Amino acid sequence: MLLEDDSPEAVAARLAKVRQILGLTKREFSERAGLSEQQYGPYENAKRDLSLLAAKKLRGAYSLPLDFIYFGKIDDLPHRIARHL
Repeated sequence: MLLEDDSPEAVAARLAKVRQILGLTKREFSERAGLSEQQYGPYENAKRDLSLLAAKKLRGAYSLPLDFIYFGKIDDLPHRIARHL
């Protein structure tokens, strides 16, 4: 994962990596954030740009900073996630 890469593919890769670190299925990951799997799937598959609303829901559910989600900056990531990256 490249830092500062905000392409849909890079965002998707970061989301998938976090989900895998947490040991969750796409359904579990999305539903815990208040998204349906149908809403979330295109983001992780890089078929659609991640909306700000969805990013905020992921931030709230998993303490993922928007700078990490969109740009790959790991400075403020929760330790339980950062230690696996």
